[in-house]
Amino acid sequence: MEPDNNFCIARQAICDEQLNLVAYELLYRASGDADSASILDPNEATARVTSTAFLDFGLEAIAPKQQIYINMSQYWLNHEELLPVARIRNRVVLQILSDVRIDDELKQNLKAIKEKGYQLALDDYRHDDPRFSLLPLIDIVIVETTQQPLSTIRQVVSTLRHYPVEILAEKIESWQTFDQLKKLGFDYYQGYFLARPENLPPAEPGSNRMIMSRLLTTLLDENSDIKQIEELIAQEPSLYYRLLKFVNSSAYNLPNQVDSLHQAIVYMGLTTLRTLVSILVWSRNSHKAWAILPLLLARAKACELIARDRGMSPADRYFSLGFLSLLDVALDQPIEHLLKEMSLSDEMHQALIAHQGPGAQLLNLVRLWEKGDWVQLQQHPWYDPDKTPELTSQALIWASQTEQAFMQLT
Repeated sequence: MEPDNNFCIARQAICDEQLNLVAYELLYRASGDADSASILDPNEATARVTSTAFLDFGLEAIAPKQQIYINMSQYWLNHEELLPVARIRNRVVLQILSDVRIDDELKQNLKAIKEKGYQLALDDYRHDDPRFSLLPLIDIVIVETTQQPLSTIRQVVSTLRHYPVEILAEKIESWQTFDQLKKLGFDYYQGYFLARPENLPPAEPGSNRMIMSRLLTTLLDENSDIKQIEELIAQEPSLYYRLLKFVNSSAYNLPNQVDSLHQAIVYMGLTTLRTLVSILVWSRNSHKAWAILPLLLARAKACELIARDRGMSPADRYFSLGFLSLLDVALDQPIEHLLKEMSLSDEMHQALIAHQGPGAQLLNLVRLWEKGDWVQLQQHPWYDPDKTPELTSQALIWASQTEQAFMQLT
């Protein structure tokens, strides 16, 4: 099974009463030829739109001077650490959907989000809307215009004028409707009368390629620390969300919900974190990498287990050794190039580049097991007829369980 990378984002123009372009709403599309949303997981949709917009395209490419509106699921509103970075907050409008659950936690989170500089909007607002109590926190109200008569819309606008909000009329399908709504004094307008949503072509990895490369390098760098890793993961909202989704999956069966990256690291451990994040990073655009996932997981775990059994310390170094030994195959790049910026030990370099030393011996043992070369395997000086089959079997079981859990993220 390969990751579903056929999705794209669309943008739809928003204008003022003089029809000047002032903003774009970003929309999720399950495929490049879809003309409407098909969302199975609203959290994942938000993650994908945010990640694609800010990392793949970059804000300047999507909206050079305009604001952008993004639908926010309840989960994202309750996890402000997932939101876009500080330098663009003043250009981001976060849309609160009609099915949001209103409680004290949400209100507190919305206050915190506003204090950080974001603007908040109520989407699909109607007469007697249950989100009425949120209006003191709101900057923009997006009024639904197709399911309400003009007289009701007039009443909604009149009520909203008692609050310091701007009002946007959405889903306007004709110029006649636009003229009628314009008389009611809306600040902004959106709909087919102006422009249909425009599906954006898949982006060539640009600025995010550097972020991803840096993240992968940091994850596999023996001298990196958790704080560095957390800071880099926070720059990739989709990655952040998927990691939290994984640690809360049946793979861990935790008694309580984990809702922070730090907690996730504590539960997963650094080795599993490195594995999952690395896989998510480079399998995103590499079908070949995805294809060798089972082999990579099994090799890395086998190296770790055998190293630990032999008293080679730290054992997680040898997990990384097994992982790195297949990176050139997965990414179609020379291993020398991939390791150039990593602060690896001399032993790791010797094992991966010169094929010498204890690390190379370990890799050779595991490779013989992978190939099923039982004659050569039994002649290897590190082969233990009692332990090696058991440890490699444990590695296969772990790899299978991890792969199955990971599939749930895609």
